[in-house]
Amino acid sequence: MRAVAVRRAGDAPELMELPVPRPGPGQILVQLAAASLNPVDMGIAAGFFEGTVPHVHPIVLGVDGSGRVVAAGEAVRGLSPGDTVHGQFLGAPLGNGTFAEYALVAEHPDAGALQRVPDGMSAELAAALPTAGMTALGILDAVSLRAGQTVLVVGATGGVGVLAVQLAAATGAEVIATARPDSDAWLRSLGATRTLDHTARPGVAERVRASYPGGIDAVLDLTRDPDRFRAYAGLVRDGGAAVSAALVAPPDLLASERITVTNFQLRDKPDLLARITAEAAAGRLTVPMQQTIGLDEVPEALPRLTAGGARGKTVVRIRP
Repeated sequence: MRAVAVRRAGDAPELMELPVPRPGPGQILVQLAAASLNPVDMGIAAGFFEGTVPHVHPIVLGVDGSGRVVAAGEAVRGLSPGDTVHGQFLGAPLGNGTFAEYALVAEHPDAGALQRVPDGMSAELAAALPTAGMTALGILDAVSLRAGQTVLVVGATGGVGVLAVQLAAATGAEVIATARPDSDAWLRSLGATRTLDHTARPGVAERVRASYPGGIDAVLDLTRDPDRFRAYAGLVRDGGAAVSAALVAPPDLLASERITVTNFQLRDKPDLLARITAEAAAGRLTVPMQQTIGLDEVPEALPRLTAGGARGKTVVRIRP
């Protein structure tokens, strides 16, 4: 089978020919139709989880995917060959990823989530949803927004950001989104009340403070700058919340009694996947897809993703 993998952590991803794996007890073999790119893919390639989670080598990359079950190992009870599934194919050992024509995954992934694809949902949408969708929904759960409140979404044009904007707007909150000017109309169409150019001066924090002298209710920061996160947390009024999706909130802010500060980590993934998929299946959520690529284009696309500037999700079409 064709697969995008690294032979060992730290190598550049490459397209390889590898044997089709065989499912063991509790595992299913999925013939993948589509996958999607996430920043964690390059983290796995770089060896971020080496020493903490077992790996198989070569390490096939990719955590999100959708496809058809073609074989099931012993003790698999809820899924059968012919079922169409999607989710976050994440569990120990790492290296059975979704940037491949076939992937092994546990029926109940120990670090991910898997479920049947709703009738009528495309393979591309099913593959684009899991990690970004679960993260966006989990972050919104963490801040408990209500109608009439104000939230700042930092990094609003990426895969998580575009979903967080929509979910926040659906609560009736006023959504301020950071983005370049050419994304203003697009983000407003997704529910943002206003956008702020994060490259302009004065900076985002100064402009928000000038417009909302009494403070805002919440910050959802999807970027990786701890100093900016500290500045954004300072915009939140007493009793509000600030969440970092990149785990950059420092200890002193995490201990704050004035506001609730969280370094967000995904938990309860099966529940979050079911909920976000239901939102998309009902048409209440749009998953903007920046581009659709083939497996052979993944090695070049992954570094671009980590460089920033994404507008929605990049989807990999693996088979028609």
